[in-house]
Amino acid sequence: MLTSNIKYWSWTGAFILSLLFWAELIWIAV
Repeated sequence: MLTSNIKYWSWTGAFILSLLFWAELIWIAV
């Protein structure tokens, strides 16, 4: 349970970080 929870949160964190990264790139481009 704990391991799957950690995997879930690490995936979610990576997804959010990539979203912020792309948002910043788009913001700079605009």
